[in-house]
Amino acid sequence: MSIIYDLLSITEYSYLFCFLIVFFLSVIPILTPPTWIVVVSAYALNQDTDPVFLSLISATAAISGRLILMKFSSVGRRMLNSKRKSSIDRLKNYLEQKKFGYFVGTIIFAMLPLPSNMLFVSYGLMRVKSIQVIAGFWIGRFIIYLVMIHLSKSILQSITLELDNMSTVVWIDIAGILMTLLLLFLDWDKLLSEHKLAFIKPNFRFNKSQS
Repeated sequence: MSIIYDLLSITEYSYLFCFLIVFFLSVIPILTPPTWIVVVSAYALNQDTDPVFLSLISATAAISGRLILMKFSSVGRRMLNSKRKSSIDRLKNYLEQKKFGYFVGTIIFAMLPLPSNMLFVSYGLMRVKSIQVIAGFWIGRFIIYLVMIHLSKSILQSITLELDNMSTVVWIDIAGILMTLLLLFLDWDKLLSEHKLAFIKPNFRFNKSQS
């Protein structure tokens, strides 16, 4: 984190470095701190920056990076067997049938002060293609960045001390990975059609097809 603070402290390039750092962290799938800490740090180190513009460019950087992560994650779908693909496709179809299915879920997740990497890994595995994901995530991130900037004076020191401890980042990522595994192992066919909670047993004989 010290390198990030050093870059953000360069006043004349604070917007540029904030954009680049948030973008870079948004492409990485695991072991990254929440991007809002970068935005909050950029503002705390250069309080002449405009909070609205800083949140705007940071939200743009975040969704740009996450879309790249989602695209790369879609390659992992070929490793899923047919039953698991059918299960997550059932979830995908369910969300697509709802008028604002992706938008509501994405904006709520984006407004949580937690890493969203595994959400986009999941979207990648489902091969989601929806403008609602982009709109929901951008709006949600813009709101949370702006809120956290305004709260930064009272919380920045305690948060940065906690995030400097790498174990905190690891535990956050473990939680995200567990959420993704839950999505993959849940039998969405039974859950959505029969309202029964069931899981698909692990099968290590991966299906190599592209479907």
